[in-house]
Amino acid sequence: MSHPISLMRSVGKTRRAWQQYVRACALAAGIPDSYRTVIMYLYHHPGAGQRDIAEYAEITTSAVNQAVKSMQAEGYLCKETDPSDKRSSRLYLTDRSLAIAEKLHEQLAAADQGITALIGAKREAEMIALLEKVADYIRKDMTSC
Repeated sequence: MSHPISLMRSVGKTRRAWQQYVRACALAAGIPDSYRTVIMYLYHHPGAGQRDIAEYAEITTSAVNQAVKSMQAEGYLCKETDPSDKRSSRLYLTDRSLAIAEKLHEQLAAADQGITALIGAKREAEMIALLEKVADYIRKDMTSC
C-alpha cells in the first residue's frame, strides 16, 4: 500500500527537480554551479555589492568574497569602487559572462512559459498565491518545533 505524499514533500520534490534543471542548464551554458547564483543575481542587479548577493543567497559575505575573487580571476566579473563610498565595491558581469547569463535567462524563461502552458495562467496564479500563503504561515505561525 502506498502512502499519500504530503504537500510539503511534494513542494520540496518539485523544488529539487527545478534546481536540478537550472543547474544542468547553467552547466550547459558554461556557468559553474558555484558561480550560478552570483552571475544570475548580477545579471538582474548590475552593480550590486557583495552584501546584496550574500543577503539574496542567504550565505555569508565571506563566502561571496571568496567566490568573487575566483570569478574575477577567471574573467566572469569585474569590480569597481563605488563612487559614493570608496570603501565599497560594485560588481559587474564581463561581456563573456553577460552573454552566458542572457542565454541561461532565455532558457529558464522558456521553461517557465512551458510550465505556465502546462497548468494554465489562472492555475499558476492560484498556486503562487497559495504558496505565498503557506510561506507566510511557516514564517509567522510556526515559530517553534
